[in-house]
Amino acid sequence: MANTFFGLTIGSSGLFASNAAINTTAHNISNINTKGYTKQVSNQQAAESIRVYQSYGTVGTGTAVISIDQLRSSYYDTKYRHANTNCGQYNSLQNYTTLVEDYLDEFNLNGFTKEYQNLFSAINDLQRDPTSAVGRNQFLNYAQSICDYFNTLSTNFSIVQRQANDEVKTTVNSINTISEQIVSLNKQINVIEINGGHANDLRDQRALLVDELSGYINNCEFNGKIHLKDMFKATINPTVSEKEIGNGATEFKVYVNGQELVDMYNCNKLLLETRETGKRRNASDLDGLYDITWNNGLGFNMYSSSLTGSLKAAIDVRDGCNEAYEVLGMADKDGNYLKDADGKIINVQDITEAEYNGYVAAGYSKKMVTVGETRFNSSYKGIPYYQEEINKFIQKISDVFNETISGGIKRVTDKPVEDLFVSRYGDSYITAGNVTINQEILNDVSNLPYSYDSTKGSANVDMVEELLAIKNKIVINNGTFESFLNSIVSVCSIDAGRVKTFQATYSNIKETIDNQRMSVSGVDEDEEGIDLVKFKNAYNLSSKVISVMQEIYDKLIEQTGV
Repeated sequence: MANTFFGLTIGSSGLFASNAAINTTAHNISNINTKGYTKQVSNQQAAESIRVYQSYGTVGTGTAVISIDQLRSSYYDTKYRHANTNCGQYNSLQNYTTLVEDYLDEFNLNGFTKEYQNLFSAINDLQRDPTSAVGRNQFLNYAQSICDYFNTLSTNFSIVQRQANDEVKTTVNSINTISEQIVSLNKQINVIEINGGHANDLRDQRALLVDELSGYINNCEFNGKIHLKDMFKATINPTVSEKEIGNGATEFKVYVNGQELVDMYNCNKLLLETRETGKRRNASDLDGLYDITWNNGLGFNMYSSSLTGSLKAAIDVRDGCNEAYEVLGMADKDGNYLKDADGKIINVQDITEAEYNGYVAAGYSKKMVTVGETRFNSSYKGIPYYQEEINKFIQKISDVFNETISGGIKRVTDKPVEDLFVSRYGDSYITAGNVTINQEILNDVSNLPYSYDSTKGSANVDMVEELLAIKNKIVINNGTFESFLNSIVSVCSIDAGRVKTFQATYSNIKETIDNQRMSVSGVDEDEEGIDLVKFKNAYNLSSKVISVMQEIYDKLIEQTGV
């Protein structure tokens, strides 16, 4: 049977339970502004009854606190992280597309449209007075201005590519740091929980790290044992899993691209490998770009269609070429490219210096060509796409102007003129980054011809007329030079608008889901205030029970001696 002081035991159990609930509430209140904190609750149940068959059957023994639990919803966690991944991707993309859009701003900048119009305005003036040194100088100044514009534009694009490459490095380092922190927390959590404790606050820290990770790279989570079919899913979507392994310990893993980023107490690292010069994915790529691999020797698919997050954005911006890439080939004077046994254009970057010199001696020169193949590059229109487009423009306008002028006659020497547009590095390979005006012409404007036949007199301006006609010719991508350049701006504007729309959409979705998640797991000051009063009253009542039982036992002892 129950002992004489059984009532005090029941009353004290209420005191302890109420005290635990008050402490938990106080902990919630103190962390009301702590990022990532999850509301905790004290769970209690009736203590095991005592059998007293002779008198009452069974007798209650009070209450017991069985756990301090978090009000975390795995459903909302998964939804939030999915939205956060998309937010991370489009936030990053918006930053880069804004930069590119600013560089191509035709309304607020002295853009190529104005430069192009100035050039042909100067040609028109030259037509009226071809012998004017002032007119020739004006034409050359505007031609050089176009070169300077595209030099700057190419440099700016290169800066953006470098920034994206730096972000790849920073993001990979952040992912590795997070994985190390998760491993450390896994150890601490299991030490505490194996010994019967509740590592709720450490679990909050780990969940917050997973939230942060989701901004860098996509992840979803499920509970339970990972089966073969789940591993197949993991190759598509990085996975977070946790399962009990006994004695209060849990196994917590993180998968990225089908590989384990975190395996309970160990983590694999993503490694950065500097891309070799001859292994550029795009001819316009900078040196020193990073490829990503695993420290265990396995490959990391940077161009996976399922990869999202800010890492994906940086890779897309840096490497995106719209599923085509440029090859710097060797072409003869008729435009025939050297090809390998498989019929593919030989890349200059893949041949030796001796082989290159041999081809040059045979009359070949470097020339860019766009190849409609995919090199596992992103289909996004990133910096390589824009570099390719402006290179295509410069190479074509250089060819057309140089071909038009090449038949002209120097009035002073009566000899054919050199090219107008050349590479500042002295070779035949012209890009937006190296294009300039022939120094021979700049040094002596009389070297700039204006006719094809000097015998017809100074009034003959047939070559100038040919130059002027270039403006309205269908010369590139079934359009004029101006329409081609405008199409680049249009593509950029459309992509920028799309990115802004997605960024705003996913930001709203993320905010909505976060509010839903906080409605479950967040700390509400009104709720905690009510709970504090409720548990205080319960504590006071339990104290009152003890006081009453004390009076009863005093009288029993004094009057009966029990």
